[in-house]
Amino acid sequence: MESGLQKNLVSIAQVSLLAIFSTYSFFFARNIDSIGNSVLLSMAFICLTALSFVKSDLSFVRSSLRYISVFFLLCILSIILPIWSNTENNWVYCAACKCILGLSIVLIFRIKGSNWVKRTTWIIFLFLCVLIILQNTGFYIKEILNTSLINCALGDWNEKHHTFWLVILFWPSMFFIKDYSKYNKFITVLLFLFALFSSYSESAKVAIIFSIIVFLLCKSSPVVSWAIVYRALLLYILLFPFVLQILPLAELDSAYDRLYQRFLLWEVASNVIVDELIFGRGFGSTLSLNIIPFLPEIDSSARQWLYSSKTFPGNHPHNFVALIWIEFGLVGALMLTFFLYKFSRFITKTIKHTATAPYIISIITTVVILFSCSWSIWQTDVVLTYIMFVASLSFLITYEDHKI
Repeated sequence: MESGLQKNLVSIAQVSLLAIFSTYSFFFARNIDSIGNSVLLSMAFICLTALSFVKSDLSFVRSSLRYISVFFLLCILSIILPIWSNTENNWVYCAACKCILGLSIVLIFRIKGSNWVKRTTWIIFLFLCVLIILQNTGFYIKEILNTSLINCALGDWNEKHHTFWLVILFWPSMFFIKDYSKYNKFITVLLFLFALFSSYSESAKVAIIFSIIVFLLCKSSPVVSWAIVYRALLLYILLFPFVLQILPLAELDSAYDRLYQRFLLWEVASNVIVDELIFGRGFGSTLSLNIIPFLPEIDSSARQWLYSSKTFPGNHPHNFVALIWIEFGLVGALMLTFFLYKFSRFITKTIKHTATAPYIISIITTVVILFSCSWSIWQTDVVLTYIMFVASLSFLITYEDHKI
């Protein structure tokens, strides 16, 4: 296929995926796997069809499959070996399918398309901002559509889903318009902030505040900034359960209610981890884990809430690092640090010579905060967000603007 046609085909696939996921996230995401699986399968079909006509980065495929294989070898061992007694076998199979399908989505964003993709991505982002603003300021778009044949998702979970996607898509969109007029940038940031702060997700607000600070610091010295972020992430992964054994965060009952709930969840997760420190409890074990024995002896409404739930709310500890520790213990934590080390070696070479460096480090900062405060599970709508984050990161790397 000619180069121009190949770029256009890749571009159509990339824009279609962004439009489909943005639409699904806003209107329909409700954490039901049957619906999410159909969307993931449809997105993967678009990617596989496009990839059958274009040349792809086979080295990226090989390296990705190696890392996926390491993770799922550990999952398979947790099924076979008796040291993991609480593994959910079907959970392993479903997660493997989602990761393989997700790889095709990431791969399509590793191929550079036509320049018009940048502008179209920006338009999709603005459209998502407008939809969120209208929904959250009394126009009730989804409620109106629900009176017809369209069954839109409502509620806090759906709002969190598309707000998370909004703050992830913000960074590629801002990079793509960095050479636009100040007026376009101002309108984009204004709409984004209005959409974000009209939503209820505090995790997203905290994530964007911290990532903007990181962005400003990275503009002067991205390599040093990444070195600091990398070391902070290593410490975070390795020390997470131990710090929470030392710091009595659950005793800070005077903290803001939703923040205190997170403190309590993390302390419970820490107690679960140190109980099975080396190997953890098995992949998917949080689905049925009884957390009552691990609750701190502190009388509070949040503790009563967890006591009545008996398991983690949503069957997960609301922290991705905690999830890996619970499922695979120190073995899983070391696996995460290995993946982070390999990624750091790659990204350090990239950010030395590209203007995308602040955007790359900022989007990583955003998702670390998001997935440390809210999501940590293998349900399809959540996995789709993980996949689209990696796709957005690949997008930034693929369209990197090398410095002269």
